[in-house]
Amino acid sequence: MSRLRRWSPRLAATLLMLAALFAAPPFTPAWSQVERAPLVGIIDIQAVLRESVAVQSLSQKIEAMREATQADMQSREQALRAADIDLAQRRASLSPSAYAEERSKLEDEGVALQREAQEQRRQLDQIFSRGMSQVQQVLVQISQDIARENNLDLVLAKTTVILVRPEFDFTQEALKRLNSRLSDVALPDVAN
Repeated sequence: MSRLRRWSPRLAATLLMLAALFAAPPFTPAWSQVERAPLVGIIDIQAVLRESVAVQSLSQKIEAMREATQADMQSREQALRAADIDLAQRRASLSPSAYAEERSKLEDEGVALQREAQEQRRQLDQIFSRGMSQVQQVLVQISQDIARENNLDLVLAKTTVILVRPEFDFTQEALKRLNSRLSDVALPDVAN
């Protein structure tokens, strides 16, 4: 009898575990519940962005702004150099303190010009980034449309794929739609 009491809790626990296992539905992994293989689409995002009319237009606008900014900075630098040469020629006729004061002003103008040039480059980079962000948002919407229309379960960037069959590559379709939907990007303002 004492032996039966010792085994009773263990036996009851074992029987409960077995009953729970047999009563539970069989374990089936999620992938085995899929009725078909997932459909995957590939888009070469870099190629779409490189060949996009909107990105090319944005790049041209930014480059024109860079060239205009650079031309302005170069003319201002030349004016500073001319002022420096003029100061050097007048040095003999100026008192040491007057020369030092004018030299200091020229150096301050040079430093201010460098800071302004850096700030303008930063702003142009920021404008380009915001413009590219607009293009990328439209490309994401286009990718979603393509996925929905073709019943795709997954759309991958081509940079993550080694080989792909042509029927799974939607790059040209994405480019065509991007060019028709967005041919130009309005340059956004940049807040300091």
